[in-house]
Amino acid sequence: MTDPADLGVQEAASALANRQVSARELTENCLGRINSAHGQDLNAFIHVADDLARQQGIASDERRASGKLLSDLDGVPIAVKDNIDVRGMPTTNGLATHWTPVADAPVIQQLRAAGMIILGKLNMHEGALGATTDNPHHDRCMHPMFPGFTPGGSSGGSAAAVAGGLCPVTLGTDTMGSVRLPAAYCGIVGFKPSRSYWSVEGVMPLAKCLDMIGPLARTVCDVAAVLGEQLQVRDLGDSRFGRLTSLEAVETETECTSAFEAALNQLMASGVCCGETDLPGYEPGRARRSGFLISEADAFVAHKQLLIDVPEAFSPEFSAMLDYGRKITPARYDVEMAAVRDVARAFVALFDQFDVIVTLTAPQRTFPFGTPAPVSQADLTAPANFAGCPAISLPLGVGVDERPIGLQLIAAPGADAELLTIAAQVETILKI
Repeated sequence: MTDPADLGVQEAASALANRQVSARELTENCLGRINSAHGQDLNAFIHVADDLARQQGIASDERRASGKLLSDLDGVPIAVKDNIDVRGMPTTNGLATHWTPVADAPVIQQLRAAGMIILGKLNMHEGALGATTDNPHHDRCMHPMFPGFTPGGSSGGSAAAVAGGLCPVTLGTDTMGSVRLPAAYCGIVGFKPSRSYWSVEGVMPLAKCLDMIGPLARTVCDVAAVLGEQLQVRDLGDSRFGRLTSLEAVETETECTSAFEAALNQLMASGVCCGETDLPGYEPGRARRSGFLISEADAFVAHKQLLIDVPEAFSPEFSAMLDYGRKITPARYDVEMAAVRDVARAFVALFDQFDVIVTLTAPQRTFPFGTPAPVSQADLTAPANFAGCPAISLPLGVGVDERPIGLQLIAAPGADAELLTIAAQVETILKI
């Protein structure tokens, strides 16, 4: 068998079931990777729960020996973005302070109920308000394949940990693309479920109307396994794919455009029907700015007391964003919310014509730290948050030394299982 730390979610579950590896051995291998020079260089983890993880591994092995497994995922390791509460582990939200929750977020309760082993908490962009994970308090999280480049964000540590081989699956949060963007930059799978699929209770909020928790893993099947969704057999020739001409106004790297067109051609050659559609009057940049202003205003409310109690916990840049959010008037906030709702209604209406909307995940690839972050990073991902749609980023095939590119599939609100089924088949067609 390969190094246990290289196993994906389903591979790990199978190896555990076949007694090829124990939960304790699997945990030790992951901890070894995390604490290695490679793991330290990535800086994906803010907190490593070595002792607690080992205890969980021993408990899982004891359950297996007694025939009392909690689920098929019992003993599979996972790590968690550091804005999600895990009982007994410090939460920082990417700030220079921490608090230790006495209760798990509901999503963590579900993971524990399944017997999954929580390895620790992951690096993130400060306050989840940004997409580089260039954290001023916990240091930069590095791209696993391109040192000195960003893994994306705000769930940068979540993507780097999976892509860097530190663990098979992680949790991130996604407000306007913060799971899918780092997944695209790092060449892995990132899934944002429908709004209310998972409760966001126990998550430090950014924009409550847009926030969502989502898993990052190496394959669609691994994502589905963590969600407990059963993939179905479906003829993609019966699925209606649509591409949005409105998004072609977004400035996009040539390499991304070429990879996207090649993927669409490959899908259509396999029998997928892909039509074109538009959202009249839709301006991606304008919509993204509305979401960002809402996030700043909501973030100020969420951090208001911390700003008073621990002002030194905030960088000048993040403090300035929160101060801007403080100054947004109720009237302005209502205008921006109305703009977001208009986009949401128009976007949801697209699913009267199509089963899936297909786009690039990001209009650019990972870029070096020190380079100004492109303002368009979330232009293609934000609409799914506005509309409460499930959305997934799949890695497109690129050369070994080329920076990863992501393909995004979006479905109607509530069609999470259908989207995962379609995404798994797209993954197979594109031979990802």
